[in-house]
Amino acid sequence: MLTQWIEKCTVQRVSLRGGLVLDLEDYNELVISRPIRLTLPPLDGYPEEQVVIDPSHVSVQERPLLDLAGAVCTEAWCSDEGALHLNFSKGHRIDVDPDDSATSWELYGKHHGYMACLPHGRVKVVRHDLPEDEDVSG
Repeated sequence: MLTQWIEKCTVQRVSLRGGLVLDLEDYNELVISRPIRLTLPPLDGYPEEQVVIDPSHVSVQERPLLDLAGAVCTEAWCSDEGALHLNFSKGHRIDVDPDDSATSWELYGKHHGYMACLPHGRVKVVRHDLPEDEDVSG
């Protein structure tokens, strides 16, 4: 399990360009290219709900569900198989499974490095904020 450096960062902007793009504070950007499972928190008597959204084909009705601006990423990690898991302060969760033929997600951090889930769930990590003996290789 690899914990990502975006924990405790606020989502500043959400956009749909080349996938679902979450711009987070401290010059971090997460691009999700594969379908996500978005868990919505309970609201006004309605129970928690999970929806699947394909970032390359987001309908007009699905766009408001992606309003995460202002939420803090409270937990961010990926499994050894490349599945990405994110929890947010507003109660939302995002889960992304690896794909056999395409990159599922990429995380860019100006002060940290690069992390991605490549085809077949291979996780690639390049860190420039850690000493070489602590660097994580995927």
